[in-house]
Amino acid sequence: MQRTMAVRWAGLALAAVCGFAACTADGDADDTADSGTPGGSQGSAQPGRYSGLPEPCGAVNGDTLRDLLPGAEAEVYAGEPMVTYDTGRRVGCEWNNTADSGTQRLAVDFQRVISYDPDVSDDDQAALDFEERASDAGLPAATPPAEDTGAPRTLDGIGQAAFIDDRQTGTDPGERREITLAFRNANVIVTVTYTVSTPMTDLPLDSTQLQQRTQTVAQQLAEGLDG
Repeated sequence: MQRTMAVRWAGLALAAVCGFAACTADGDADDTADSGTPGGSQGSAQPGRYSGLPEPCGAVNGDTLRDLLPGAEAEVYAGEPMVTYDTGRRVGCEWNNTADSGTQRLAVDFQRVISYDPDVSDDDQAALDFEERASDAGLPAATPPAEDTGAPRTLDGIGQAAFIDDRQTGTDPGERREITLAFRNANVIVTVTYTVSTPMTDLPLDSTQLQQRTQTVAQQLAEGLDG
């Protein structure tokens, strides 16, 4: 009688355990309980290559800043950090120089992209965001690199993808040009904006030179990400 009762109690205990976890044929609880995905594991897309961002005001070297902002006061070259709400996701810096011969402004912006879709990696989401940004700039998809200085156009040799956009925005008298260069490296999108204006109508701005200076900055930032 006692043996019969013991067997019954053991059976009830096993049933209670199996009510909370799957049981194998021999009555043991299965360690691979169903999690809603095949094999009992929950997959997710890979995180991005970069988990942080550089200090933006120190990302451009002094010689380059002096080329882009000639004759500026010493404190100008220190830069002014941009206000952001999450420095782990976005940082930036800008430099402004004003003189009788004209003004120059350089701004750099770093954005670390995070995907909230478990089926899309951070890098892939950044690629999608970058394609959208290029399209907004008026750049058709899969535009081949161009040799001329017209903009917008794609660029080779800076990050995994890059484009430059050169616009003349000034009105008479004088001239104002704004060059924007954006590139992507893995899950980070970087934007460089170089704006130059001059009140002198007899000395037009050299678009080719301004674009080259902007590309120099972008190349340094791309190398800094991997440094």
